[in-house]
Amino acid sequence: MILRILLTATTLLMLTLVAWVGAAAGSESKRVSFTGLENVRAYAAAAQVDGRSYAVDGGRLYAGVNGAWVPLPVPHGVIVNAVAVDKVDSNIVFIGAANRLSVFVSRNGGERWMEFTLASESIGGVTAVAFDAFNRLLYVGTVSDGVYRLRDIGGGKGQGLVASGHLLLEAPVEEVAVDSTGAGLAFVRTTEKLYRAEAYGLRWVVVDSLPGPPTAVAVADASPPRVYAGTAGGGVLVSKDGAAWRPVNQGLDGIGDGEIIVYDVAVNPAQPEFLYAATGVSDMGELQGLSGRVAMSSDGGDSWESLAELEDAQVAELLPAAGRKGLVYALTTASRTPVALGVEPPLEMQLTGGVHERGLRSPGLLAWVLAGHASAALFILVVSEMRAGGRRRVGTAYGMRAAQAG
Repeated sequence: MILRILLTATTLLMLTLVAWVGAAAGSESKRVSFTGLENVRAYAAAAQVDGRSYAVDGGRLYAGVNGAWVPLPVPHGVIVNAVAVDKVDSNIVFIGAANRLSVFVSRNGGERWMEFTLASESIGGVTAVAFDAFNRLLYVGTVSDGVYRLRDIGGGKGQGLVASGHLLLEAPVEEVAVDSTGAGLAFVRTTEKLYRAEAYGLRWVVVDSLPGPPTAVAVADASPPRVYAGTAGGGVLVSKDGAAWRPVNQGLDGIGDGEIIVYDVAVNPAQPEFLYAATGVSDMGELQGLSGRVAMSSDGGDSWESLAELEDAQVAELLPAAGRKGLVYALTTASRTPVALGVEPPLEMQLTGGVHERGLRSPGLLAWVLAGHASAALFILVVSEMRAGGRRRVGTAYGMRAAQAG
């Protein structure tokens, strides 16, 4: 009996040590809330409500599911500056490096990466990436080498990405936006110009029909798809093809006497009829004050309602929460920490209960469960042995007494 108990106790001790090591590893990748990130520079929301979203915070890559965010490993020496997610499979993620002209693809949620070097003889970094999931095209914007068009040929042997086009530009790329419906819409924005793709990115033309300099661009995967452009002075405009545009500013005007300047436009990828705009007012080209407001549209931009007004800071970027209609996060000119805005409560960390199979792993959890089961087994074994031993001792004493009596 004692030997069996000792063996079980030894097993329990080993499992506990494994659990402790796993928990220590887990503490290195401690989960945080989205608003716990401090220096968000890029963001890619999942197109599924329960899919993985990705954020770049201080050069590191984070993955988030239902409000819980954990850091992901990236190749050694890579400073992440841009991220895009496959709208069909959120485990497929692309990142661009700030310190070299390379992009990386992972097909298992960031566990393993494959590198594609854009131009070994050029210097600079990647500023923006966007992925057309229908046509399997990755568009990569850079600081000084224009836009690259790469075709994703999937996993297996080889790099998985093939160069298939290159547009040289004189200015750094600020933003890239594409659709994933099959229409082949793709747009590239610099500080002065907006470019529209033709022939699925094999040719590019300048969009010269906007009423002011482009300040933002976003594509909604609706049916048919739509592209939204923010401008300095003309508000928000919408187009089905990027050639003909019409303003959609009902509810955005009336925030001042000057012209509407748009800081950012964002589309909820899981519900493309919901979009968000961060605006301010300019007078004769000069911004009025440091405040602005964030508005939401639930009908594709036909009408807008105010979500929040900000004081002493302008919105630099809007980050929609996948599947949350009335919630958007804002980065401001004063801070790159996400601020939750809207009529829905912000997503909180879900650190208890079961983890969805597409969610985030918790290091050490399995070991602690095994250790708990081993503890229960040890307790049951001790009780059983004591009972069994008690029965054996009673029987032996009775026999001795009987013998002695006879």
